[in-house]
Amino acid sequence: MSTEAKIEIAPGGRFRRQAGPYDLNTRLPRYNFEVVAADADALRRVVNDSQIMGSADNHFWVWDIKNNSTTPVFITLTKDGDPVVRP
Repeated sequence: MSTEAKIEIAPGGRFRRQAGPYDLNTRLPRYNFEVVAADADALRRVVNDSQIMGSADNHFWVWDIKNNSTTPVFITLTKDGDPVVRP
């Protein structure tokens, strides 16, 4: 995976960003993320609080990821399985 798509979250840090539009009926697109951590303990401490927000007929997905470990972690945001490169 491209290093341009990787985002570092410091220990105790949080990453929050609007991903894009979201259709409640089809549940598309599918937003997700992949985590690379130093070990299994750090991986378990990454918390996904991502959610759907918005009003009727105008929903969007918001990534909200917390690193509760004591080491940095790296995430790669994905949309329908493809990496999302940050602007």
